[in-house]
Amino acid sequence: MEQSRNKDQKCPVVLLLDTSGSMAGQPIDELNKALVKLKEDILNEPTLSSRLEIGIVAFDDDARVERAIDLVTPETDLPILNVGGTTNLVAGMNKAIEIVSDRKSFYKSNGEQYYRPFIVLFTDGAPTNTPEEIEQLDQTIQQMSDEKRFVFLPFGVGGADMQLLSKLAAQTEDQRLKGKAVAYQMTNETKFSGVFEFVSASISSAINQGGTQTAQLSPDVAQAVTFDLSN
Repeated sequence: MEQSRNKDQKCPVVLLLDTSGSMAGQPIDELNKALVKLKEDILNEPTLSSRLEIGIVAFDDDARVERAIDLVTPETDLPILNVGGTTNLVAGMNKAIEIVSDRKSFYKSNGEQYYRPFIVLFTDGAPTNTPEEIEQLDQTIQQMSDEKRFVFLPFGVGGADMQLLSKLAAQTEDQRLKGKAVAYQMTNETKFSGVFEFVSASISSAINQGGTQTAQLSPDVAQAVTFDLSN
């Protein structure tokens, strides 16, 4: 049975990464470099290295766990991602949800406190799932977000379908009433490290300030994209 590395209150994060064929070349190269830097940044921040647990799920034709969720240590070998296949976003998101749900059960069974999990999505295209599958996924995300099961942050790269990502994004009640939804468009494929830095800073500030997240996402890294879902 798995044992906790320490009893500090943990924050689990699943990085949900598109490895379909369209990510070939610079996008996947930059993403792999960003993962290396993410490890360095976590190890340089004592709060994150003792509390931030990272899991990595890749998705193309199907979803696979590239790294089981755990703390990052000097011995950690983060995966080198390869590309190929289609964009089965539904399989990827379902696997990420499964991981955060299982991790919360693990904390509870060990009597540990935890912060609300994050699922951080990066994709550069449109899902190859059916409209019915996408609609079911949307309902699942909204319901679980309403129940505060996790925080969902979708980032689009290159030619990502930003309107779809906005639809899937967990909206506030006020945004829903106004028919608005927000996702994040990266300025270019060299900005993965900037997004990882934002996520790490958000979690660090939340931990240090009792759950209040104060980090700001630089517009040079990614910009919020809002769509009117009522049309």
